Amino acid sequence: DSFMTFFEKSVHKAQKKDDLKDRVLCLRDSLRMTIFMWVSRGLFERHKTIFLAQLTFNLMKRGIIGNRDWNETHFQFLLRAPTKVLDQNPLHWLPDSAWESAAALGEID
Repeated sequence: DSFMTFFEKSVHKAQKKDDLKDRVLCLRDSLRMTIFMWVSRGLFERHKTIFLAQLTFNLMKRGIIGNRDWNETHFQFLLRAPTKVLDQNPLHWLPDSAWESAAALGEID
């Protein structure tokens, strides 16, 4: 079983700690990194960024990384990039799509 092989590798790679709680945290971090490297090896280069973004957003949503101030509305805006057509774009240097996205962003609380 591939998972067991990589699990055993991560156990051997993890820092040895005397305290049980610290040891478990080291094992968890080692297993995460081992699985991340395992999955990344099987991806095309252009897909690695997508995988890393999905992993990062999931960890942020669960409060494991980041400042624990997750806002689902802001996340959905980032993913969907909604637009709102308003008046003519007054900034000639700003693309219309960016102007429309800024208008939609203005409606978020």
